[in-house]
Amino acid sequence: MFPSRRSLLAGALTLAAAPARSAPYPWPDGARGAVSLTYDDGLDSQLTNAVPALQAARLKGTFFLVQENMEARLADWQKVARLGHEIGDHTETHPCLLGSFNAASFERRQIAPMERFLNRNFGRQTGRVFAYPCGFLGLGHGSASLRDGRYDEVVARDFSAARTVDGPPIDPAQAKRDRLHLAGFEPTYDADDPGPGFAYLQTAMDQGRWAILVFHEVLPARVGEGDTSIAVHGRILDFIKRQPLWCAPMGEVFRHVAGVHVA
Repeated sequence: MFPSRRSLLAGALTLAAAPARSAPYPWPDGARGAVSLTYDDGLDSQLTNAVPALQAARLKGTFFLVQENMEARLADWQKVARLGHEIGDHTETHPCLLGSFNAASFERRQIAPMERFLNRNFGRQTGRVFAYPCGFLGLGHGSASLRDGRYDEVVARDFSAARTVDGPPIDPAQAKRDRLHLAGFEPTYDADDPGPGFAYLQTAMDQGRWAILVFHEVLPARVGEGDTSIAVHGRILDFIKRQPLWCAPMGEVFRHVAGVHVA
């Protein structure tokens, strides 16, 4: 059973009450924390509403694409990449029922074809980032450790880092050691309210940590669970702009905390 987003927020607020680290982490430009804005599934509303908002705010995001969702608008997504936004892998068909997979079959049916598609259309890349569809971390049957180990086997081989949808802001000292389970947070999963996002970002600043926010549909008005209205999305971007936060795509922040330098 996965914890609710509200319980994760409560945990984040508890963490915020902990003593601050004695020596601030050296984020770029003297920032007190970092944030990555990530968008899952390759949805049309992201092209229509999220990308223009990011451009207006001069912020760069990470878009985790699913081939079957976005292939009809491939040219538009290629323009997004040319604007400097990061393109990540979210599998070919976004499976949530994972009991029939083992490591080899998941690689063959979901990862390898999506990586070929991304390499062909966005340029070959080593060290691409990954987001787990539905936030599920295990493949096949058996104990949690066996299921998680199968998924880790695939992801560790193909990606530099991978994002979940659970947990408090990331301790940069631990990110490299646990690169396959970087915590994300869906600030509007339960309600179209910027408050949980503001609180999560404040935690990141109080602790000198890295917040990864997760968005799906960005719409004129919330329709269903997990949607974000244009207005609330804009308020979160505006909050980020006004805070001492370094905002950068997920892969860029990971390279910074992992000490990986790209020429």
